[in-house]
Amino acid sequence: MAKSIESLVEKEIQKGSTPLKLDSVMVPAEGFRDIDNRDRLINILQYLLRVREHKKLIWNDTLSANNVYMDVFLGKTDFHRAALITGREEIYQHINWYGGKLKPDYNGKTVIETDVCAFSIAEDELEKCKKTYDGKEAYSFYFGKYQIRSLYADCLDYRKNMARDEVTPHATYAGTQQAAHDSKSPEAAYGKYSELFRLNDDVIRAVLFQCLLLDDLKVENGMVFANLYTIYLLR
Repeated sequence: MAKSIESLVEKEIQKGSTPLKLDSVMVPAEGFRDIDNRDRLINILQYLLRVREHKKLIWNDTLSANNVYMDVFLGKTDFHRAALITGREEIYQHINWYGGKLKPDYNGKTVIETDVCAFSIAEDELEKCKKTYDGKEAYSFYFGKYQIRSLYADCLDYRKNMARDEVTPHATYAGTQQAAHDSKSPEAAYGKYSELFRLNDDVIRAVLFQCLLLDDLKVENGMVFANLYTIYLLR
């Protein structure tokens, strides 16, 4: 019998993986942005995949191995890690090919959503991750491959439940701090993007790209934050 993902994650944590657990996903009011031209789309994809002029964002391949990227190869969609620049370049080429097939409309029909994923961790475990880098306090996290897959799946499930339940938690100042529940309706909170917040299939034509970036984690008030990005093509 195949081992459950939970047991595989537990084994990775026992071997030293950082024991993060998803606490919540927040969609800031400013979390939706139009992509109004192809050059802007290309720059965003290069940034998210850390390729071309943005490859300098990765100074250690161990960090980039923590990221989860959507890939499309021969028409099949998959999600996986890509530690090396060659792997990320391949995904970049595949997504460009996919975008060529889908022909994005830049008149308000191509939108990037940035969600803030908040993870909890025990205080003593977080203390173990504390390092000094270049004379400053920093944190170093290690994640197993099954753990990364589980964290990604948890973020997606939470986001889908938000759309279903119309819960609109948002992130306060700078979009990376504590979660709070917004009493506003999705219409009031997100305006023209309210149906996109609901993940309404009547307005979403396709997902062009998605990724969870765990190479740029932020720590505040004992919580760990990462961004989940999704590029939608709308009808």
